[in-house]
Amino acid sequence: MSNNLEFTRNLVKGRIAETIFAQMLRANGGYTVLEFGYEKVVPQLVGPNYGHDNPAIESLRVAPDYAVINQETKEVRLIEVKYRQRLDINDVYDCAQKMHMSWNPSYLFIATQEGFFFDEISEIIETNGRISPLLDIPQELQEKYLGILKDFER
Repeated sequence: MSNNLEFTRNLVKGRIAETIFAQMLRANGGYTVLEFGYEKVVPQLVGPNYGHDNPAIESLRVAPDYAVINQETKEVRLIEVKYRQRLDINDVYDCAQKMHMSWNPSYLFIATQEGFFFDEISEIIETNGRISPLLDIPQELQEKYLGILKDFER
């Protein structure tokens, strides 16, 4: 598969993971889910005309995808969403390190074919890339959304 097609395939999978994340939280209730990532907030910076040598732009490029507000506690969490076919602690650690440089505190949600994972970035770094299974959403609801994710992998 050409690099462009592979890039597009991964982009689509990422968007699917983001949609599943947002819809699952909304279906569970108790959360306000706001799109936050730079693609949504400042889409002009996505283009090739902006170099990777500008620290301000780089900070925006790694902006978390969502701001999630717990409606009961009013706690706000900045959450990056990733899709991975399978969990790899080295990859998880690298993602956490990158996020930690610009967005701390923040959280990482990973959608895989085996299930959903979620943890605070600093916790992932302290445990060398280990990330906990998603516990805040009932397993039954997770299974429904995992089924949707698996439908797109076929």
